[in-house]
This record gives sequence, structure tokens and C-alpha cells, in this order.
Amino acid sequence: MHLNNAYLKLTKKGKVLKVVKERYLRDDIWSGSPLDPECDPASHKLSATAPHYLLVDTNVALHQLDFLEHAAVTDVVVCTTVLEEVKHKNMSAYQRLRAACAAPAKRFYVFANENHRNTHVAAEAGESPNDRNDRALRVAAMWYSERIPQDKVPVILLTNDVANRAAALADGLCAMGVMTYCRTLRKDTPELQDLVAAAAEDEQQEAAAAAAAAGSSLGADGATAADDDVAAGGGGGRAAKRKKLYSEHLPLTELMAGIKSGRFHQGTLRVSRFNPFEGWVGSESVDTDILLSGRVDMNRAIDGDVVAVELRPESQWKGPSAKLPVAADGGKKAGKAEAERDAEAEGETDDEQGLDEVAEIFQVAPGERSNDSAGTKKQPTGRVVGIIKRNWRTRGYCGSLKPQRVRGGAVNVLVVPVERRYPMIRIQTRQVDTLMDKRIVVVIDGWDADSAYPRGHYVRTLGVIGDKDTETEVILIENDINTNPFTDAVHACVPLLPWSVSPAELADPNRVDLRHLVVASVDPPGCKDIDDALHVRQLPNGNYELGVHIADVTHFLKPGTAMDIEAAQRATTVYLVQRRIDMLPKPLTEDICSLRCNVDRLTFSVLWEVDSEANILNTVFTKAVICSRASLTYAEAQSRIDDPAMNDEITISLRTMNKLAKILRARRAAAGALQLASPEVKFTIDTTTQDPLELGMYQVKDTNMMVEEMMLLANVAVAEKILKHFTSCSLLRRHQTPPPRQFEPILKAAAAGGFTIDVSSSIALAASLDLAVRPEDPYFNKLVRIMTTRCMTQAKYFGSGECAPSDYHHYGLAAPVYTHFTSPIRRYADVVVHRLLGAAIGLEPLPDSARDKDSLHNCSDNLNKRHHNAQLAGRASVELHTLIFFKDRTVVADARVTKVKANGLVVFVPKYGIEGPVYITARDKNNNVASTSTAATTIDGVVANGPEVRKPTHGSLYFLLDEEAQTVRSADGSVHFALFDKCAVRISVEEGVAHRRTLVLTLVDRSELPESERMAP
Repeated sequence: MHLNNAYLKLTKKGKVLKVVKERYLRDDIWSGSPLDPECDPASHKLSATAPHYLLVDTNVALHQLDFLEHAAVTDVVVCTTVLEEVKHKNMSAYQRLRAACAAPAKRFYVFANENHRNTHVAAEAGESPNDRNDRALRVAAMWYSERIPQDKVPVILLTNDVANRAAALADGLCAMGVMTYCRTLRKDTPELQDLVAAAAEDEQQEAAAAAAAAGSSLGADGATAADDDVAAGGGGGRAAKRKKLYSEHLPLTELMAGIKSGRFHQGTLRVSRFNPFEGWVGSESVDTDILLSGRVDMNRAIDGDVVAVELRPESQWKGPSAKLPVAADGGKKAGKAEAERDAEAEGETDDEQGLDEVAEIFQVAPGERSNDSAGTKKQPTGRVVGIIKRNWRTRGYCGSLKPQRVRGGAVNVLVVPVERRYPMIRIQTRQVDTLMDKRIVVVIDGWDADSAYPRGHYVRTLGVIGDKDTETEVILIENDINTNPFTDAVHACVPLLPWSVSPAELADPNRVDLRHLVVASVDPPGCKDIDDALHVRQLPNGNYELGVHIADVTHFLKPGTAMDIEAAQRATTVYLVQRRIDMLPKPLTEDICSLRCNVDRLTFSVLWEVDSEANILNTVFTKAVICSRASLTYAEAQSRIDDPAMNDEITISLRTMNKLAKILRARRAAAGALQLASPEVKFTIDTTTQDPLELGMYQVKDTNMMVEEMMLLANVAVAEKILKHFTSCSLLRRHQTPPPRQFEPILKAAAAGGFTIDVSSSIALAASLDLAVRPEDPYFNKLVRIMTTRCMTQAKYFGSGECAPSDYHHYGLAAPVYTHFTSPIRRYADVVVHRLLGAAIGLEPLPDSARDKDSLHNCSDNLNKRHHNAQLAGRASVELHTLIFFKDRTVVADARVTKVKANGLVVFVPKYGIEGPVYITARDKNNNVASTSTAATTIDGVVANGPEVRKPTHGSLYFLLDEEAQTVRSADGSVHFALFDKCAVRISVEEGVAHRRTLVLTLVDRSELPESERMAP
């Protein structure tokens, strides 16, 4: 039987498209069960001994995936009606559902009900698509019930839709909600109840109706429908009618009309790391960021949500908080109004109320802006009136249970995310005692206007809090890093080891033999994935030949292969302190493509002829074969350059290259290239325990800058070449000029510090940064450069056809055009560029996908996202290992003041690359403000280790903040701090409940600072 189904579809570009689908209805589509006598044995997938079969509806497939993915949930029928609808609504959920269907142990059977003559249903007059699909699933469930002996294996329609359940029961089918199923039929696996996503509003209404009825039982344990649905909704006995804490979100149509009229402003919410009760929304319709002050104004939006904001009247505008977040009075002062409202609505006890929202210690993020450093003056202030796009993670949020007193059984608890930008999440669990010292993963299911916190559900346990492997897993999940093993299909794309350059490759007329050149690589210690090698030699005419040789990854990584698809998705190698997560399989990264010394390797090389002043006279791009003479570390290369007794070929080559690199660097600086800074640290790791033994500043050597200059030279040359040949589909990298408002923090800091920063152009900025020095503080200039780096926009990959050539500019490098070519082993962007360059010089045709503007846009978006995530993961790994390093030691370190607040300072510790708060009002061991009688005049007892609170030493409890001068002084004038001041801090780790450790900075007198810890020039 042949059917045609036609419908209209709106494309992304706004065009109306008529889609016609043909269906052929057949009889030879099987049930997949051995209990069906007519089923073809080859299609048997469901178990003959299963206690029951589940047939799930679309909402269960969309919203209960954590439940469905549990190992105990097997023998599930997934109709094509459900698959098609899930694919249309959520591709991520569709891929997870497909993976479950493909897993042999799960026994999920895909039933093509839409193509079966007896189960296909046509829409009735006036029937909505949703109602038609629900009816199709009931028909499929009835078909299964008639074919499978119900006394042996009952068929259960699993749906949380009230109307669908009622219709199924009326048809004589067995139907129930997910929580009811878990409570009544899966007592063997009680943890399944924790995985059930919180119920939707219609189920809660049904629960209330069921509660009013005469307690009808749904299971042998006496659980009623009301009990089940209250549990599924996370109610846990809370009052059915609660006071609304937040405004209802406006409908999308009203939001878009308001944005168009200028009443509302659209942007992405960024929540402060230092104070999660403050956030900012940047909108093109407002010249400066819009401040959101408090959870009420955020109105259930979380970091990353695209929101519509309404500006408050100017008389209600505020500035960022002048104080550091505190936990005074049991944690109620930070967001006091919110805590009071939370308690009233949620019925929490005084012990449970609020959270210690204390500013945390962070590894300094070079490109991360910190809005509150711009001061506390009034600025446009608004409130969220609606959510345009939610950014809730399908992968979930890592966190731990908030320590609290709980009763046994199923209880509501709050999960504190490890990333404090996110609010606490309320879940229901029966595993409180087990989970209290664990890191767990939860997802958000919803956030009602009458709830202080979003509701969610438990997904899985990662391990014990504080365990290094557990915390590393947290980092990887939080930053969405793919750690799955490479598939067999990917490994099949890799040549077998041992591998060597073949005679055919040597004979390739398009590949030049450069094995006679004195080539060497210079990398960090322990580097195994060597992307690049260098050479320089003097030519007979007195000029020099410079060579940058890059691993020829695309010789092995072919477009469209399984390995290429996987590499494109991963986009980058991720470097943690003790671990590397590769973009490509290790045989390629560490052997076949790695430019190790004393073995022949294939390269894509750029060769220049330059004169003694590093002026480029000629450029050649070619595939080549090299044999590196040495694999050096930066320190080894520097030692060779500095040692006058060494005059071998490699050393002479390094000295010449270093001389040319310095000329190139000076030329770039004169053109306006910025010499910015980031506080990199290095660890010495114990090879046995993998714990950090030493931690200190990473020393940048001339050889670091030499290699950097060579890489920049190659990247610019390749960018110019590919853009010349492919003007609309080249993958480039740009760094946009920061808007003036982004420079406000450094401009205000400079004014307070008594020096001038000129941001009128990159040349002016570079010159003023060079002049920002203080003879008495050798670290001052680098600190100013670090703070300036935070004002920068992020560099991004983009397709050349997406914007005008004037927007290709790279601000930081002062380069008209730029790309990434030099690291194809670890960056997929470079792989794309290698293919473009190969096509530009006529070696191979450009893949069709590389010419497609939409494909290139999607590729660059993924590259930007994965690159950013990799940076965050690397930084978080450094934070973790810094915490581990200080776990059993206390150090007094040199520090600098980077922010001034009314109740404390934010200080930066250069040697350890960390930034965090110190309080100048006395605090006890629980980080609470100490009583006036105990420490009325102390500044020295800032979060003291252990129960000790230091005796008062000087000053008054009251401190006065001067916003303009960026100073804070005690009321009697005896204590004074200003921006950029030197100070000393004690670094220690505090042990909290259930292995919860916190890195703490305590202000101490500089007389306690050991000479070895003082910053050297």
C-alpha cells in the first residue's frame, strides 16, 4: 500500500518549502520478540524472559533519557513515530536514543509502526499532530498486546501524559507514568527513582486530583498516584500552593515585539565568578553592559541563557556590589532578600537556608573579563522578562549535596554545582547518606516561578570529593570534553606500526627531499606530539633561507573518513596538567606524524628567502620530507645559544634564527602588535603518584619567543596564500578591536594607579604599556599587561565569506589577515587550512564540503567552542593541582592588589598564578564575620586556618572605600590599601564537611614574607 504525506516546512532562511514523503505500508515488519510466533527469528531482539516490555512515548524519550540509559532498563520498544519526533525536536536526545537502541545489552527494538499496514494511522479531521502521534503509539501498544501473551510478558505503555494514559486505559491497555513504574514494578532497582526527571505541570495537577480521590492504589506497596507524582515533581511534601518568587516569563512573541520596538534588549547572561548574585547582559542596543543585581532580577535565567531584559528607570540603576561576597550570619548576607524568600517558599530550616557564597580562589584567566573591576558606579540596570533560548546542559552539572540534616527515605536536597555561576539545584534522592561525600551529576528539568531553585534529578555518581581522578572527571564533564576511546572505524584509518616513509612517497614529484637540511624542533619538556620543526641556513648570495616544517597530517587524514569526522568533532587536543586528551589516535600524534629526531617524516613546509634584516624576498610552499637532527626543549635550545663554547651546526642555526626572530618581533611591535601577558605556571609532577611536587612561575625564554615568531610568520604567509585563491571559503582567525567599554577596567585602574593607558589604537596601547613601570616593583608592568589582556575580545575562527575584508584584522597581532597552520596534530583548524593550502598550490582538489559556506560556518563555530572549552579545562586542571599542592603545606607568598572592595581585597599571587579574595574585616574559621568583642580591630585574622582567630593588631572594624582613588582605609586611618599595592598572603587549604577543601588566602604582614618568595625582576 502506497501513501503520500505532504506538508509545508519553514527553512532557516525563512522560505516555505513543500515536503512530500512517500510511505509504503507493509506486512513483513516484525515485533522483535521471540514470543511472537509470526516474528522472523532473525529480527529477535527483545528477551523472551523479560518481566515486561516497555513502549515509550516521545516525551519519555525526550525527557527521561537518564532513566532509559540505566543498565537496568531493558526490553524497550521504540516506535519510529517517537524516533522521528525526537529527531525533529532535539538532535542531541535523538543521538542518545539511537545509541541506546544500538547497544546489544539494552535490547531496545525499533518498531517501524509508521510503515506497518496494521499500525499506521492517518490524522483525523481536526486532530492535532500531537494527538495523532499519541493515538499511533496506543495502536502500536495494542498491536503488541495482541501478539505477545500478556500473561507471560505484559506490554506497558510508558507515558507521563495524563490524557494519553487515560485514553490507553480506556482502550484496555496497561499504561503508567515513569515514577509509578519505578515505584511499583522496579523495587529491585530503587536508584531508578532518582533518575526520573521532575514531573511537568500537568502531572502535578493530576497528582493533586488523585490526592483528592479516595486513595486509589497503583501498586502492591500502596503508593498512590498522588504519592508518585508528588515525588516525580520533587515536591517531597511541600505545600501545594506556594508564593511566587519570580515574575512569569513573557511569551516569545511578546519578547520579540518588545525587542523590535526597543522596549526590551536581547543578550546572553554572564554571571560573575566572584559573585553569583550579579550578572551582566551585553546587548547591541545598549552602549554598555546591563547589570542584573540579584536572583530576582535574573528571574530564573542562568549563565549562558539568551534573555530579554527590560531596563529599570534610571533612578533605580545600581552599581556592582562594593563588597566581596560573604557568608556572614550563616550564609544569609549574600543575597539576603533571596534567601529570606527562598526559606518562606521552600519551608527550609534556618540551618538549611542559603549557601556560603564566598568569593573563591581562581587560576587567572588571561582572556576573561571581570566586570566588577570597573568599579561600583551606577550603570544601566535591568531585569529579565523572558528567556529567548535556554542553555541548560543536556550533559548535566557536576556538584555535591549541600550538607544538611535530612530524614531517611526519599528526601529533597540541594546540589551545589562546582561552578558557582549556576544556582543550586533541588533534586529528590534516596541515597543521601551515600552521596554526601560524592561528586555527582544532575540535570535541570525546570524552574518554576514559585521555587527558589531549579528542579532536577540525579544522573550518576563520579566518585569521592577531593579524589584527583574524580575531580579531573568533573573538569572534563563541566567543559564537555570528549574522552571516549576512538572507535575501530577510526583506528582503521591509521597506518600500521612500525611506519616509515615509503619509496613511493620519496619519489612523489610534489614532495621535496629536505633531509639534508639541519632541522631541529624546540618544544616544552616531555612533548611527544611534535607538530613543527625549524631550520635556517645562509645562501650563497648572503641571504638566509628560513624554513618552518609542519607535520603533514592531511597526508593520512582524508576528508570524510571516520577519523576525519571524529577529529572535526573533537576539534582540538586538550592538555591537562597530568593528562592529554588527543584529537587524533596516538600512533599518529606520537609517532607517524610527530617530527621526532633521527627519523624521516613527511611535512608541509614554508620556505622563505630573507635578507639580514629579515625582509622577505621570496616564499615557497611545498610538501617535503625532513629528518630532524634534534628534539630540543626551550631550555636546552637556550643553553646552546648562550654557551659560547658550542658552535655546532644546530647551535649556529639556533643563534641565527634567534637574531632574525628578534628583528621580526621588533617590526611587529612597531606595527602595533601587543605584547600581552598571562600568568602561566608550571608543575613538577611525581611520576609515581602524579601529584604535584613543585609549583612555580613559567619562565619565558628567548627561544620561546623565537619559535613563536617563526609560527606567526608561517601562519600569516599561509593566510595570505589561501585567501588569494579562495576569497570566500578560507578559514581565518581574527581578533576584533575591543569596544571602548571593555577597556574601562584598565583605564580606571590606570587612573587610580597614577599612570596613563592610551587605547585609541593598538600602537598607542602598546606604547603606553611599555611606559607603565614602577622602579620599586619589577612585576608591576607584567601585572598591568595581565589586566589589559582581560579587556580583550576573544580571537575567533571564521569563514572569509562571512564578513568584509576590513573585518579580517587581528588586533593583538596587528596583522591584516591571520590563520592557524602550524599545529595540525592538535588543532582541526590547521587541518582545514592544510587542505586549503594544498589546493591553492595545485596539489589536490579542495573537498566540496570546504567550499560550502554553511558547512564552514558550522565548522568554525565548533572550533571556537571546543578551543574555549579546552582552555577552560586546562585552567581548571591547574586550579585542581594547585589545591592538591597546598593541601599539606602553608606558604606565605608575595601578592598584588587587583581589586579594592569595602570589606576586602582581591589579590593576585604571581608565583602561583592564582587570584582570590582576602577580607579586611575579621573572620572566624567558618568564614563568618567574627564578633566585635573578639576581633574588632583585626585585619590579620582573615579566614584563619583552624579555630584560631588572631588577636586585634591594628585599625578599626570599619573600612571606607574611595571609588575614584580605588583605595580602602580603616576609619582611624591606620590601615590603607590601594590598587597595585604589594602585600603578603598566607596560602592554605581548609578542610570542610565530607572532604570539601577550599584554598584560602589570608592577609599577613609583609615582614612574614620569606626572601625566597619575593618577586624578582
